[in-house]
Amino acid sequence: MKINFHGDENGMCVLDETKTCNDCGECDRCDIDPTKICDNCGKCLNEYNTNSKGYVEIPIDKIEMSDANISLDDFYKEMGLDKDEDSDFE
Repeated sequence: MKINFHGDENGMCVLDETKTCNDCGECDRCDIDPTKICDNCGKCLNEYNTNSKGYVEIPIDKIEMSDANISLDDFYKEMGLDKDEDSDFE
């Protein structure tokens, strides 16, 4: 039995959800230098435009919740995201 180290929990590619993961390792590659394995240096974040507060905005494709009956507000509370952290700076 083959064990996928790069795919999602269903064995699907994390870069193309229509393909089965074949452990090619492409998802581990650096966005700036594809010959390098990503080491989470963050340099790629400097390649993107920041918002007015200086943060990089990263689009979210989907949010997977373990409990299908939980509301988005409850999810935010559970994750500690219900507080406005920027309110002290405005």
